[in-house]
Formats: sequence, structure tokens, C-alpha cells
Amino acid sequence: MHRVPSLLVSIAPVIALSMLAGCREPASEPSPAPPASACAPPSSSFAWIAVRPASEASPEEYPARLLRTSASEAVVVPPLPARLVSLAVRPGDTVSQGDPIARVVMPEIDVALATLTGADSALAILRRRRTQLGLLERERLVQASEVAAVDLEIARHSADRLRASAVITGAGISRGGTIVLRSPIAGVVTEVPATLGELRRPEDGPIARVRSRVGQRIEATFPARPAEGATYSFRSAAGSAPIALVNQVPAPTGLGYLAWFEPPAGAEMPAAAEGRVLVHSPAGAGTWLVPATAVGARGPGRFVVARTRSGAGAALVPVELVRVANADAIVRAALPEGALVASDPARGEGLVDGGARP
Repeated sequence: MHRVPSLLVSIAPVIALSMLAGCREPASEPSPAPPASACAPPSSSFAWIAVRPASEASPEEYPARLLRTSASEAVVVPPLPARLVSLAVRPGDTVSQGDPIARVVMPEIDVALATLTGADSALAILRRRRTQLGLLERERLVQASEVAAVDLEIARHSADRLRASAVITGAGISRGGTIVLRSPIAGVVTEVPATLGELRRPEDGPIARVRSRVGQRIEATFPARPAEGATYSFRSAAGSAPIALVNQVPAPTGLGYLAWFEPPAGAEMPAAAEGRVLVHSPAGAGTWLVPATAVGARGPGRFVVARTRSGAGAALVPVELVRVANADAIVRAALPEGALVASDPARGEGLVDGGARP
């Protein structure tokens, strides 16, 4: 009966040691070392970016409007009140320059022609009579009042002749009767707001309106003088077409330039009153597209830090800044195709090894 407690006392230290051993955490395995690339400092604090041809640059865009000109739209209007005898066209008809539009009679032209003819005849007779009277006047065989009366008639018929000539010259018509009014341009007849038999006055508006598919001009305002060597196009909701710069002047406001464009000869423009002029930068040899941040400034000059793909060194290359296009810059520089430029020229300049060109 007394042996059990003594046995418990003897094994108690062993049980306690076992419990302590079970409570200890197992020894953890050593964690793997981080890769060397994660600990190593970056090779540079900027990027090397390949240059691209300037033709890949996004074009600049400026609001523009299509202008009607004498070559793109014309009206047929009688120069004097005219009675409409016949119409030769209807809306939608295609006409060539000089095609008949309407036939009219103009009473004022008939009167002017008759007055001109009568004045010429009367003046011929009166001048002969004046010559005869001049001979008699020297011999005192004619009264001065008779000579004065002939001079007065000559003056009156001369005035009639001048008025008739002015009407005929102003109308641009040299004969009377039925007169044919013709289309000033080639195009499509868009309106014929006239009625047969009516007396049409110039202030009543045109007998017909003709619109050409060509001959328009485009006007746009630029913030700066258009770049030399650039190409242009006009874009609207109706489509796009190439255009050429015709002329440019400083804007009347003093801000920017007004520029005018036209399509190639015979080319049709999109049927829209407004659109945008797209400026495509020069894409000749030596013109490149680089990040705008890659262009550094030193005094009045500009430069990039460049190297070739295979070269280890870098060079500082002077550039001419053509324009900035969004996040890119278009530059002229002696860079080889495939060259790389530093995105940060200030930091890249520290790698320049002697300044040689890449």
C-alpha cells in the first residue's frame, strides 16, 4: 500500500521533462535568401527609348471652315428687269460652264439700243450741219443763235448716247430681242426659284443657283506660323481629303495666323461647312519622333542623350525642335535609325563618354 506513492514520486521528474519538451516549438527551417535581383540597385534611373520616324506622330488639329468662292457657287441673275420666256434647267441638272439656263427679254436693253442707234444718226447729221454753219459764221452770214441751237442739239444727243451706252455696257449685252442667260460655272443646279412669264428684277433674286463640286477654299486659324514642309488634310463628318497651303497672314487679332487651303485641282471636297485641318509633320530624312521629356535645353539650343542598341557609351546630340505633339516631340537631328534616347536627359548626360555622336 505504501509503494505506489513512492513510485509516483520517482517518475514525476521524468513526466515533467517530457511535458516541457512537448511544449517547445519545433526548430524552424531557415528562410530562403531573397534573390539577388531584388536587393541589387537598379541599373539606371531612366529608360532608353527607341526613336521613331516623324511620320508616326499624331497630327495637329485645328478648327476650320469651308469657304464658298466664285469658282464653287454662282447665281444666274438678269442684269436688268427681264421677262422670263423659257427655262432650260431644273434642280438637280448638271451643267457645264456656258450652258443655257433661261431665255428672257429685257425691254430696257431694247430701248437703250434704239436710243444709241438714233443718237449716232442724229449726231452724224448735226455735226455736218455744224461744219457748214462754221463756214457761214466766219463770213457773218448766219446768226449766232442758229449756231447755238445746233450745238445744243449735239450736246443733247451726245448725252442720250452716253446714257444708252452705260446701260448696254453695264448689262454686258450687245444685242436686243431674246437673250440667253448662261451658267457662269460648271456644276449642279440646286435652285430654280423662277416662274415662266414673270417679270424678274435683279433685286428679286436669282433665276437659278449653280453649285460646283470643286473650287472651295478652307480657312483655319493656327497658334503659330504653319511649319515648312508639313502636309495637310481636311476632315469633317462627311469624310477627308488632302489639301495644300495657299497662303497665310497674321490674324487681325494679333493672336496666331490665318491660313487658307485648297484641294488638288479637280478634287472634290467633303460636303460640310465645318471640319478640322490636320497638320502632318515633315517626315523627311533626319526627322524623328522622341519623347518630349527626352529633349533637354542648354541655353537657346536643344539636345538629346543618345546611344545605339549595341553601343555601351552615350553621346549628347544637338537637335532642332520642330514641334511638340502631345507627349512626343518631333526633332531634326543626326541620329542613326534604331538609336535610343534617354528619357531623362539630365541623368543620361552623366553617361556621356566624350561627346562622340552615336
